[in-house]
Amino acid sequence: MTWQQFLTEKVLGECWHDGTSILMAGYHCKKCDKIFTCNHTFDNRNDLLDLYEAIYRDGKWDEFFWFSASHCKPKREGLGCSETTAWLFCLDGKDYEKRCKMVADFYGWNERDPVIDKNSGAYGDN
Repeated sequence: MTWQQFLTEKVLGECWHDGTSILMAGYHCKKCDKIFTCNHTFDNRNDLLDLYEAIYRDGKWDEFFWFSASHCKPKREGLGCSETTAWLFCLDGKDYEKRCKMVADFYGWNERDPVIDKNSGAYGDN
């Protein structure tokens, strides 16, 4: 599972669409039976704010804020300052993907988690 799929399914509670049938309006998802144009990319403001809203709904915003603040190295005032907030919300228009991936880390995604190889029954790296 990629970190993008993890965020879509585990954090946002949405379907990571899997479809190949091209329709006039997009693709038909084999899993949820809906029409879609693309999955979340988590490299833009809308996806980032969707994640932050999900964290807030989960009642984990305070915990996440201090988790994220530990990843920011503020130049002036220290953790929790306005500089940290600007960094967290990418107010400079950069690094949306990095902040989205930080949310995946906060929720426990680990790129080294083993996955079952359906062909051999053994475990392999994702």
